Amino acid sequence: MDENNYVIFKKQYGNIKRPRVKELSINLNGVKIYEKDQSMIINIIVPVEESTKTVKYFEEFNLGEDIQFNIANTGDFECIFRGISPVIDKQSYSSFSIIVQEKNPRPDQLQVEADCNQVDEYGNPIHECIGCGLHRE
Repeated sequence: MDENNYVIFKKQYGNIKRPRVKELSINLNGVKIYEKDQSMIINIIVPVEESTKTVKYFEEFNLGEDIQFNIANTGDFECIFRGISPVIDKQSYSSFSIIVQEKNPRPDQLQVEADCNQVDEYGNPIHECIGCGLHRE
Protein backbone atom coordinates (compact mmCIF):
# COMPACT_ATOMS: atom_id res chain seq x y z
CA MET A 1 0.00 0.00 0.00
CA ASP A 2 1.38 3.38 -1.02
CA GLU A 3 0.73 5.63 1.99
CA ASN A 4 0.82 8.72 -0.23
CA ASN A 5 -2.56 7.76 -1.69
CA TYR A 6 -4.38 7.20 1.61
CA VAL A 7 -5.74 8.99 4.62
CA ILE A 8 -4.88 6.96 7.71
CA PHE A 9 -7.12 7.42 10.75
CA LYS A 10 -5.71 6.39 14.14
CA LYS A 11 -7.42 5.51 17.41
CA GLN A 12 -5.24 5.07 20.48
CA TYR A 13 -6.30 2.73 23.23
CA GLY A 14 -4.74 0.66 25.97
CA ASN A 15 -2.82 2.16 28.86
CA ILE A 16 0.31 4.26 29.27
CA LYS A 17 2.58 1.23 29.66
CA ARG A 18 1.13 -0.61 26.67
CA PRO A 19 -0.39 1.88 24.27
CA ARG A 20 -1.95 0.47 21.13
CA VAL A 21 -3.12 2.06 17.92
CA LYS A 22 -5.95 0.89 15.69
CA GLU A 23 -5.63 2.25 12.15
CA LEU A 24 -7.99 2.56 9.22
CA SER A 25 -6.77 3.49 5.73
CA ILE A 26 -9.10 5.08 3.20
CA ASN A 27 -8.16 5.95 -0.36
CA LEU A 28 -7.49 9.67 -0.72
CA ASN A 29 -10.03 9.92 -3.55
CA GLY A 30 -12.79 8.93 -1.11
CA VAL A 31 -12.08 11.63 1.49
CA LYS A 32 -13.04 15.31 1.32
CA ILE A 33 -12.31 17.70 4.20
CA TYR A 34 -14.16 20.97 4.80
CA GLU A 35 -13.46 23.48 7.54
CA LYS A 36 -16.47 25.06 9.21
CA ASP A 37 -16.18 27.38 12.19
CA GLN A 38 -13.67 25.64 14.45
CA SER A 39 -14.48 22.13 13.26
CA MET A 40 -13.70 19.99 10.25
CA ILE A 41 -16.27 17.95 8.38
CA ILE A 42 -14.70 14.90 6.78
CA ASN A 43 -16.87 13.36 4.05
CA ILE A 44 -16.00 9.72 3.43
CA ILE A 45 -17.01 7.62 0.44
CA VAL A 46 -16.09 3.93 0.41
CA PRO A 47 -17.08 0.91 -1.70
CA VAL A 48 -20.08 -1.01 -0.34
CA GLU A 49 -17.82 -3.97 0.55
CA GLU A 50 -15.80 -1.79 2.94
CA SER A 51 -18.64 0.28 4.41
CA THR A 52 -19.49 -1.97 7.37
CA LYS A 53 -15.88 -2.13 8.54
CA THR A 54 -15.34 1.60 8.03
CA VAL A 55 -18.51 2.74 9.80
CA LYS A 56 -17.88 0.32 12.69
CA TYR A 57 -14.40 1.81 13.13
CA PHE A 58 -15.78 5.33 13.59
CA GLU A 59 -18.70 4.20 15.76
CA GLU A 60 -16.16 2.95 18.31
CA PHE A 61 -15.15 6.54 19.06
CA ASN A 62 -16.76 8.32 22.00
CA LEU A 63 -17.64 12.00 21.75
CA GLY A 64 -14.64 14.02 22.89
CA GLU A 65 -12.19 11.18 22.29
CA ASP A 66 -8.85 11.84 20.59
CA ILE A 67 -8.54 10.92 16.91
CA GLN A 68 -5.58 11.38 14.61
CA PHE A 69 -5.39 11.30 10.86
CA ASN A 70 -2.53 11.48 8.40
CA ILE A 71 -3.24 12.77 4.91
CA ALA A 72 -0.93 11.27 2.28
CA ASN A 73 1.88 10.75 4.79
CA THR A 74 2.19 14.48 5.62
CA GLY A 75 2.05 14.08 9.41
CA ASP A 76 -0.58 13.45 12.04
CA PHE A 77 -3.44 15.89 12.67
CA GLU A 78 -4.48 15.62 16.32
CA CYS A 79 -8.21 16.19 16.73
CA ILE A 80 -11.17 15.54 18.99
CA PHE A 81 -13.99 13.37 17.66
CA ARG A 82 -17.33 15.23 17.63
CA GLY A 83 -19.70 12.84 15.84
CA ILE A 84 -20.73 10.76 12.85
CA SER A 85 -23.58 11.28 10.39
CA PRO A 86 -26.05 8.65 9.20
CA VAL A 87 -24.74 6.43 6.39
CA ILE A 88 -26.12 6.85 2.87
CA ASP A 89 -25.96 3.59 0.91
CA LYS A 90 -25.95 3.61 -2.90
CA GLN A 91 -25.51 0.66 -5.26
CA SER A 92 -21.73 0.73 -5.45
CA TYR A 93 -20.68 2.97 -2.55
CA SER A 94 -21.61 4.25 0.90
CA SER A 95 -21.02 7.75 2.19
CA PHE A 96 -21.09 9.45 5.58
CA SER A 97 -19.37 12.27 7.41
CA ILE A 98 -17.50 12.63 10.67
CA ILE A 99 -16.96 15.87 12.53
CA VAL A 100 -13.69 16.57 14.32
CA GLN A 101 -12.21 19.58 16.06
CA GLU A 102 -8.52 20.44 16.01
CA LYS A 103 -6.94 19.69 19.35
CA ASN A 104 -4.21 22.30 19.03
CA PRO A 105 -5.44 25.35 17.11
CA ARG A 106 -3.18 26.79 14.44
CA PRO A 107 -1.26 30.01 15.29
CA ASP A 108 -3.53 32.13 13.05
CA GLN A 109 -6.59 30.93 15.01
CA LEU A 110 -4.85 31.77 18.29
CA GLN A 111 -4.15 35.30 17.03
CA VAL A 112 -7.84 35.81 16.16
CA GLU A 113 -8.84 34.66 19.65
CA ALA A 114 -6.23 36.96 21.20
CA ASP A 115 -7.52 39.91 19.16
CA CYS A 116 -11.14 39.11 20.07
CA ASN A 117 -10.36 38.89 23.77
CA GLN A 118 -8.73 42.31 24.00
CA VAL A 119 -10.91 44.86 25.79
CA ASP A 120 -10.67 48.51 26.68
CA GLU A 121 -10.73 49.87 30.24
CA TYR A 122 -14.54 49.55 30.29
CA GLY A 123 -14.58 45.88 29.28
CA ASN A 124 -15.72 46.45 25.70
CA PRO A 125 -14.04 44.60 22.82
CA ILE A 126 -11.38 46.72 21.13
CA HIS A 127 -12.33 45.68 17.61
CA GLU A 128 -15.71 45.26 15.98
CA CYS A 129 -16.33 41.53 15.89
CA ILE A 130 -18.98 40.08 13.61
CA GLY A 131 -20.16 36.74 15.00
CA CYS A 132 -16.86 35.05 15.76
CA GLY A 133 -18.48 33.20 18.65
CA LEU A 134 -16.02 34.40 21.27
CA HIS A 135 -18.22 37.19 22.63
CA ARG A 136 -21.28 36.71 24.76
CA GLU A 137 -24.12 39.19 25.01
